[in-house]
Amino acid sequence: MLPFKADAQRAVNFPPAESAPPPAAKSPPKTVSSSETIDITMTNGPGMRKSQERSPPAPPSLTVMYKVEYGEKLKYVDSAGKVTLFDQWKSFPNDASNLVAFTNKRLPGGNNYQYDTKPLASPDFDPVDIPILYMTGDYDFVLTDAEVENLHRYLTAGGTIIFNAARGQDAFSIAVMREMRKVFPKKRFMKIPPDHPLLNSFDRIKDVSTMVNGIKISKPPDIYTLDIGTRAAAILVPYGLGTAWSETSYNPAGKHIMGEAAIRLGVNMISYVLGNTAYGKFLSQQFPKYDSHTKAGDVFRFGLVRYNGSWDVNPGIQNSLLLGLNDNTHIDVDFAPHVVSLDDPTLGNYPLIFMTGHYNFELTPQEREGLIRYLQRGGMLVASAAGGLSPFDTAFRHELQEMFPKSELVKIPPSHPLFTGGWNPLERISYTPAALKDNPDLSTPEFYGLFINDRLAVLYTPYDFNSGLNRESNAYAKGISSSDSLKVAIDIITYALSH
Repeated sequence: MLPFKADAQRAVNFPPAESAPPPAAKSPPKTVSSSETIDITMTNGPGMRKSQERSPPAPPSLTVMYKVEYGEKLKYVDSAGKVTLFDQWKSFPNDASNLVAFTNKRLPGGNNYQYDTKPLASPDFDPVDIPILYMTGDYDFVLTDAEVENLHRYLTAGGTIIFNAARGQDAFSIAVMREMRKVFPKKRFMKIPPDHPLLNSFDRIKDVSTMVNGIKISKPPDIYTLDIGTRAAAILVPYGLGTAWSETSYNPAGKHIMGEAAIRLGVNMISYVLGNTAYGKFLSQQFPKYDSHTKAGDVFRFGLVRYNGSWDVNPGIQNSLLLGLNDNTHIDVDFAPHVVSLDDPTLGNYPLIFMTGHYNFELTPQEREGLIRYLQRGGMLVASAAGGLSPFDTAFRHELQEMFPKSELVKIPPSHPLFTGGWNPLERISYTPAALKDNPDLSTPEFYGLFINDRLAVLYTPYDFNSGLNRESNAYAKGISSSDSLKVAIDIITYALSH
């Protein structure tokens, strides 16, 4: 290999990170599938007294994270004129290995997780085998076509990538947001709220110790995610975690999350991703599509509200709902998916419409006018916060207050005919473990209503309703359980159709 020429490299003004190299990766043991058999030859080994202690078997090795190789050779010239050439992707050589070691110690179960490195342009990333990719650095970068294609395939198949600006340099974070638009042109990074499961998956994290330009303060962490469904498929942490993970000195010109806070946040991220693997696999499947025309005489059509927000987070939801409604009540349904805007003049064709989302949003004046007209003419809106997250809850309540300043959402008691007089009387329901973690006393329907002329016009729950209805394996959804979501949905629909 020819030596690199110092004058041929892109020069940078921020020095490269330094840390000790990571330990050599352990070779994973050979494994067999459950359908295979192993021949074992018994031998007469040395005897062991009953009182002699036996060492437990070592936990199996499992590589859960690749630190991806990307970018180019960079050049840094210090004040004394010393030239340093370095690989852009490496940053702290031992940050990923240390994070995995911290995770092994802190997560229960005697884990023996491992990490490795691999070029991002490699065509064989599989989230079933490697659920996490980790990409870090301090400098601007541009993804190649192969890297863009690999990331799109990997993330839509259920994988997750963690981006971290190693020492909080804005150039890296800006490049992440720009380059990920090539991977998902219609998606954008959103700042996570304090109740996001990334901050609660293992430890509850409210504030973290940070250092910005040498000044230390404690503040909530700034984390951004690009979501598929409500799953964080790409996680961006603009403040540097690498120094704390590598246990080296903080660069005073950087932005860092420090010490124990950085370690806890890193363990949370790995815990979150591992807990979301089943949900990622669910979202990666091809959902059936109904492409026939609407039949004359169909009674019920599912109308999903489209707006400038995360409105489409439950793929195939109409199939789950309409099949369950038809099977249990024999109400005729139109299985074709219908997406409607609130300013659509055909909105009145739907006796009730459904709305969901998990981030902040704002309706246009035309959408507000359309919804007011729809509700005043007898329509009903059923809304729920996807994932049970607070930004949608705050935004939805604000929008209703803007449209109906003299009305308010009031708690619907479990004895209301909506739950007791419908198809399946239901005063008590069960909730997901994530919801019970925050509120162990949940046992009744938590719905709120807005009434127009004593008629229930808006029905809203701050808990996730659709994930259970769609039977999504979302471990972090704070909502109604799968076993009861369909029962509640049928009660709501039959109530709306009969009123």
